[in-house]
Amino acid sequence: MKKLFPIALICIFTAAKSISPNNDIDFAYYQNQNSFINIRNPNGKFYAYIVLLYYENHHFVNMIQEDSITIKATQKENYHIKAYKQYAASIKDPELAYDANMLYNIYENSSKYSQKTLQKYENALEKRNIILKFIKPTRQNYSKTTLEYCIFGIKSKITNKHPFFTIDEDIYNIIPLIYYDELSTSNSTFYFDMIYINPEEIQNDIMIVKKIINRQNTSNLFYIGARINDDIKFCIQKAFSEKADIKNDIQSLFEIHELTHKVLNNRYNFFDQIIGEELALSSTIYSNPYLGLSIMYSYLDYNSGNPHRIGAFNYIRFISNALNNPSLYDDPGKIKNLSESEIMDVTKKHFESLIRVLQ
Repeated sequence: MKKLFPIALICIFTAAKSISPNNDIDFAYYQNQNSFINIRNPNGKFYAYIVLLYYENHHFVNMIQEDSITIKATQKENYHIKAYKQYAASIKDPELAYDANMLYNIYENSSKYSQKTLQKYENALEKRNIILKFIKPTRQNYSKTTLEYCIFGIKSKITNKHPFFTIDEDIYNIIPLIYYDELSTSNSTFYFDMIYINPEEIQNDIMIVKKIINRQNTSNLFYIGARINDDIKFCIQKAFSEKADIKNDIQSLFEIHELTHKVLNNRYNFFDQIIGEELALSSTIYSNPYLGLSIMYSYLDYNSGNPHRIGAFNYIRFISNALNNPSLYDDPGKIKNLSESEIMDVTKKHFESLIRVLQ
């Protein structure tokens, strides 16, 4: 399985201590230039040396102190172990020193630790904003415990319910505290129990929705990556005509979209992009009809070969046929004039027709 090997580094929070998802994080924090810290705080440094020990990746250590591990040094056998032990011996904080030594003991003596014990240490490290998962060796001649992933960030449990899928397992949204190439845009991550939603995308869409509601100029802005047309404006104004919980509603739709992909990947081992986007779109429209349609209309502005756009037109073709109304496909702008109940009923039929093929 592919690991997260960060290349670039952008640090984004102020407190050197652990940050909890229970603090009701305002994603606008990401944009606050005055809140920048770097990986030199104790938890960040600990993370850097874990990456060094388990992955032999010295990038973060050198970010803390430039050229502290040279290319020449990496040619020496077990250089990463020696450097980690020196780091652990230098720690003054007894709790941090205990954790650092425990990580080394797990690395060297994995047979001594049960899966339950390893999970306990995984949970403890979350308090330091270090999200990792141990993998015990399965081969008798290989004694080292490895890591499935190791991320410096916050793991926030998704409590949102999917409108169609029953999801019994816990799924988490990862909020990284440093930049990862793999997490540059909202996507379903490589890992079974995690998704990623880009907070900058959420903030951008919240700003645009507020402008549309207040009938301000949006001619130079892009909503869900698309030019803003009258169909998008109509749907957003309709979606928030009686309530104004903009942040939660947008966050919820992002989560439902990503949960759809996660279930398709995990439960059905299904990775077709077009049908995946079609099912995700159907899920979001059913969950919040007019806000979901605003996303559909944005997809129609994408390039012709884009899976989101193709999936959107597949959805439109289905409801046009299901309602025996060819004009909906000829002029998708008419869909927004359907009643909320009509939209939900035909969208449910669309979802069920696709998922039936996978079962």
